[in-house]
Amino acid sequence: MKYLILLILSGSFLWSCGQESSGPPDAGATRQVELPDDFKAFYQKFHSDSIYQMEHIVFPLEGLPDKADSTTLASGNFKWNREDWRMQRAVDFDLSDYTRKIVPVNEVMVVEYIVHKNGQFGMERRFAKFGDEWNLIYYAGLNRFSSQ
Repeated sequence: MKYLILLILSGSFLWSCGQESSGPPDAGATRQVELPDDFKAFYQKFHSDSIYQMEHIVFPLEGLPDKADSTTLASGNFKWNREDWRMQRAVDFDLSDYTRKIVPVNEVMVVEYIVHKNGQFGMERRFAKFGDEWNLIYYAGLNRFSSQ
């Protein structure tokens, strides 16, 4: 059932966003949807509690590895496995070379873009709410954005 909801949410996300781009959306292209309050608490705990983090990731997790090559991109079937997962920690964006943009798609889906300040490299994470619980459903590691 969890995977059926994931499939429906992913489909509705792609439909609502139109064509997928190779980088984060323009600031003017996003809709003004409020970030759910319970997501903020989840996000903080996700980055501070490793057991909680592992319990709130849908494995095998869809996405892309860091520095994905053309073969991996073309296959479209890369998955992160539990045993290969590296814990994700909070980043102080005021002190780092990265910026963050959190885009609430609706009350049950949030997309996060973390982009290097040079605008050429970034990563993407997608979170979805199943019942009362938020989960990481997609993670694309650090990759180059093509400017189009």
